Amino acid sequence: MEEKEALKLLENGDINSCIDYFKTNNHSLEYGYCLLLTGHLIEAENIFSSIDSVRADWLLKIIQILKGYLKEYPTYFQIRNFLEIDLTMFFKTKQLNYIRQIVSYADIFQNINGESYKFLARAFLKNDYPNVCKPFLDKSLSYFYNDVELHYLFAEYYLYMNDYKHAKVAVENCLRINPDYFPAKKTKTILELSSQQN
Repeated sequence: MEEKEALKLLENGDINSCIDYFKTNNHSLEYGYCLLLTGHLIEAENIFSSIDSVRADWLLKIIQILKGYLKEYPTYFQIRNFLEIDLTMFFKTKQLNYIRQIVSYADIFQNINGESYKFLARAFLKNDYPNVCKPFLDKSLSYFYNDVELHYLFAEYYLYMNDYKHAKVAVENCLRINPDYFPAKKTKTILELSSQQN
């Protein structure tokens, strides 16, 4: 197996097919991540403790959350770079208890990085949990009303729910903030064509 193939298997959540490659080839961070994703928190913690990197430091903080205590808060950039990625991996590996524990820190994350509610909303929507997504969208709106990306996420949510009326309003909000925002322009065209056909 090549490294590229192993990383692809990891990205797809197929841990059993790649964990031995990472262990055998001394890819400590990836091996530790596989251990984390399969519930071996102590072993993963030991590995991450020996790695000097921002990613390993974030994963140590995630393990602390999963164990019920957080010694030191994550940074703005750690939340921005890793929160959504790891939530998606936890969905792929069906670690729903991990997700619940991380979500219990949502307000703390939001205080550190004002886009955290948006990151959480997008992770839940992309992983087919629209009902959990919506409250985070609503909360995020009170922080960043003029965030074009947030309004587009509302549009995606309403499209997911087959609510084309509200999706159109969300798209219009996007284009009012940024008339050149390509995803909104494209979605507006699709919605207009769809309404003409009906």
